Amino acid sequence: MSGPGAGGPFEVAVEPHNDQYDPDAEGWRDQVATLYADLDAQVDTTRRARPVEGAKGAVDQLIVALGSAGAFAAVVDCLRAWLGRDRDRRIDVRWVENGEERSVTLTGEAVDARTVREIAKAAVARAGGPPWPAGTGPS
Repeated sequence: MSGPGAGGPFEVAVEPHNDQYDPDAEGWRDQVATLYADLDAQVDTTRRARPVEGAKGAVDQLIVALGSAGAFAAVVDCLRAWLGRDRDRRIDVRWVENGEERSVTLTGEAVDARTVREIAKAAVARAGGPPWPAGTGPS
């Protein structure tokens, strides 16, 4: 992942979850594969494993490069559509901003401008653009 001040596009890590499925269940893995394929078709992605503290193995995550406003909008659309298919789904989105890891958890009921505002602010700062306009509300 990258954050403001680093070279290259702004990157976020996407980790889907669902408490109704075991992470290794075939049905869940198929659902995650669908999300990853949808994102792969829209934006630049890389698969990466992230070590989990106190556990053997790693969590599978997808790194998404947000190099443009169009890429950002495409990712939000993909995440919103995937989350909307099952209300038990959630997606943890993580990124590095000013050397610190930041994150939000998206659910099917909360993928709106307010929820993604922190990601958007970090992406804009990374690109060197103006900050998120004060007083801007969800659309």
